Amino acid sequence: MASRSADANTLTDVQRQLFPDQAKILEVNNTAVPLVESLNTTANLYGVAVLIGESGRPPASQQNLAMLTQYLNNLGWVTMQISPPTVGFEPDLADDSKSEAQSEGQANDSASQVDSSANDQATTASSSTPSSPQYQLHRISNAHFLLHEQELRERVSAVMQRAQNYSGFRLVIAQGTSAAWMIKMYAEEQIPSPDAFVAISAFWPQRNLNALIASYTANTPMPLLDIYSNHDNNWGLMSALERKNSSHKNLKLDYRQRHLTHTFNTQSDSEFVSKEIYGWLHYLGW
Repeated sequence: MASRSADANTLTDVQRQLFPDQAKILEVNNTAVPLVESLNTTANLYGVAVLIGESGRPPASQQNLAMLTQYLNNLGWVTMQISPPTVGFEPDLADDSKSEAQSEGQANDSASQVDSSANDQATTASSSTPSSPQYQLHRISNAHFLLHEQELRERVSAVMQRAQNYSGFRLVIAQGTSAAWMIKMYAEEQIPSPDAFVAISAFWPQRNLNALIASYTANTPMPLLDIYSNHDNNWGLMSALERKNSSHKNLKLDYRQRHLTHTFNTQSDSEFVSKEIYGWLHYLGW
């Protein structure tokens, strides 16, 4: 119920802040999810770029992705921006009865489809991570982890279905915890892979889960552009080098990691990211 209430509030906020032709509704399991859709401004259409922001923040408030859509539209992309679920990140959804051992069990279960060498690497990364309180700020219960993943999977499947109204390539861009979940789902083949994926500042706010992102990244089947910044939180910075090393070690094709020197929250930063995406896609032959 709390999740549905959050979705309703988000939808109302988006409809108030945007024009009716931009603020659309995506029906997901009888739930209205806000969708911000913008058409390409060029004669040629490259395809559809789906943008998924950080959990707990509606599309209209994610100014960095909103600015990025403008540049993508000017490069020939139809953009569809959706908000992810908030399960596991809302105070009223806290589950203190779940133990840390259960959460770690979820991480181990989630990694069962990743090969043993990748798991060994993730375990090593986890054991080498500092254990001071600053790295234990949040805990996602096992039940909430699975529910968040399920709801995100349903939303992505729905928006990809809508994307079939347009021709061309399918590009997915996700940020923060949404990027981490998308990497996991693609690595486990829970949903069809897009033609390319861009992860911006991927992380999970939990040590044992965050350590698994590197192995998941190495096992994704599609080309992947991994963007991070010095201004990311500690979780994202901790796994940045591991993501790169794991991908190179596992000979992942068409993987590129790019480092931003500034925060990704200004117009110039969004323009820079759009150029990085354009250059990478051009390298892929698009």
